Amino acid sequence: METSMTERRTLTGFASEEADGTFTIHIVDDSSEVFEISASRENVELMISTLQAVLAGHSGEANHARG
Repeated sequence: METSMTERRTLTGFASEEADGTFTIHIVDDSSEVFEISASRENVELMISTLQAVLAGHSGEANHARG
């Protein structure tokens, strides 16, 4: 099996909305490409918790396996 590296991109925009308990997240990169993903409330709470840990100077890797 061949493994390829994903090109790293820069975040330039972000939006989200919620309907019927499902969150739709739009992420815009530096090429103006929009990525749309659906996430449960639990996924969104995990993302928030992980980002708060990183902002506080801790590793966010502990939450990675739980996602």
